[in-house]
Amino acid sequence: MKKKLIALCLASATLATCLAGCGAPASTGDTSGAAVDDSTLIIAIPDEVEGCDIQQIGWENVVQSLIYEPLVEYNEDMTELLPAFAEDYEVSEDGLTITFTLPADAKFSNGDTLDAAAVKASVERFMEVSEYSTDLEAVESVEAVDETTLVYHLSAPAPYMWASLASTYGGIVDVAAAEEMGDEAFNRTPVGNGRYYVENWEQGSQITLKRNENYVSNNPEVSNTTAFETVIVRFIPDEFTRVSELQHGNVDIIYNVPSASIGELEADENVTTYRYLQTGVNYMNLQTEKGPTADPAVRQAMTYAIDRDEINLALENVVTPAYTFLSPAQTGYSKAKEDEFAQTYAYNPEKAAQILADAGYVDTDGDGIVEKDGQPLTVTMMVASDRPSMSAAAPVIQQQMKAVGIDLQISEYEAAYVKQATKDDDYEISTRNYEWSDADILYSVFTSASGYPWNDDTVTADLEYARTVNDPEARVEAYEKFSDDMAQLYKGIPLFSDNYCIAAKSSIQGLVVTNDGRSWYHDVTRAQ
Repeated sequence: MKKKLIALCLASATLATCLAGCGAPASTGDTSGAAVDDSTLIIAIPDEVEGCDIQQIGWENVVQSLIYEPLVEYNEDMTELLPAFAEDYEVSEDGLTITFTLPADAKFSNGDTLDAAAVKASVERFMEVSEYSTDLEAVESVEAVDETTLVYHLSAPAPYMWASLASTYGGIVDVAAAEEMGDEAFNRTPVGNGRYYVENWEQGSQITLKRNENYVSNNPEVSNTTAFETVIVRFIPDEFTRVSELQHGNVDIIYNVPSASIGELEADENVTTYRYLQTGVNYMNLQTEKGPTADPAVRQAMTYAIDRDEINLALENVVTPAYTFLSPAQTGYSKAKEDEFAQTYAYNPEKAAQILADAGYVDTDGDGIVEKDGQPLTVTMMVASDRPSMSAAAPVIQQQMKAVGIDLQISEYEAAYVKQATKDDDYEISTRNYEWSDADILYSVFTSASGYPWNDDTVTADLEYARTVNDPEARVEAYEKFSDDMAQLYKGIPLFSDNYCIAAKSSIQGLVVTNDGRSWYHDVTRAQ
């Protein structure tokens, strides 16, 4: 699968131990013991980076987003593509040519020339070495017309490509420096075009970043303050230790606030919280070829047996109910279709029970579980134990199923095991999730491109068509058709999108957290 699934699993895992140095003195907040002043911003994240070269790694976080700047980026609510490193861009009417206008006299963080030829080299290296090179599979060639004009030539319209171009993975790498340093060294101290560069990486502890004096963004929604000369990113796996470090003043900003701490931090006048939504959906993936769920009536009844509001209440409002397979944080999302499905597939246990009865499922022995041909309707659901929201929701779903006569058994495994069992077709129900800012993630989940055995010709045709539609409104309509066709199969049951949280000292001002969780540090300052 692509980064969309990999990154989510890593971001949501809760680790049990705290790295050495978590209890740094309150006067510094720096695990190295060096003095820290107001020109230093300290961030705490759960996972140490696997590397800093965006083209050599499989997942990214705030570290890489500070080192690299894409050509373009989405605005806060994902409704518009804005210039970022590029000053402007233009797409031809047929969607086959994309022309970027780059700033004159731009430089990498080390002073190397950053012109169209340098960007061309970076794109070509991405297409050669990145495990996500298929994101640019439609690119036939990249042309540096002159120093400030770069042209992508495509074999077919590829609107799905913008999600990568506008992400950290679309940041510009200094290929000349990479070739001179070698891949291993460059992965530790890369040369990029973002607002900071790597000064030092203390493995198991922290990364120190220094301000890139050559950096300028062309995003019209920011003013490029970049007030902090130094950013220290500490690796603190234990989620409650991160919260404690924020409350004790040892860090300025923390990522992946545990759901149990969100209410506490929101009530703290010394803390500002930033909520954002999962760019995807957690869902129940139903077996359609064998076992109890091979009966469409069982899958349909399960759909009506789910009370998403009760799940949300049980999870203390840390999720947002979902009735379609896209969240509001993704391009291609349709609020109209979500509202329609919220009515059409609303919680209706009476209807679920009737569907089962009409299909011949009857509780003959009075134990509350329906049977057919002498067999009780028992189904096993594999749940990812390292996906906290899904693990917490599973017992609620179990009781909802029991209320309509379905005996739902829960088996918990690590997400990697659940994913592999699904690929091996060794499941009845598996809980799955995905995360990527563009609706094209559905192509990587519900077609043969996923590596899963299930495939439907109509759904595949819908998703193949949708990924070629350039007009945003027409693209939404294409994904609405997918939703309609998918719903008729009762293949999966969308449940919810996770509500994530970042927290900062109230003295930290100007931080922008977008609808899909990107952090804009352009104008972050510390109030005196």
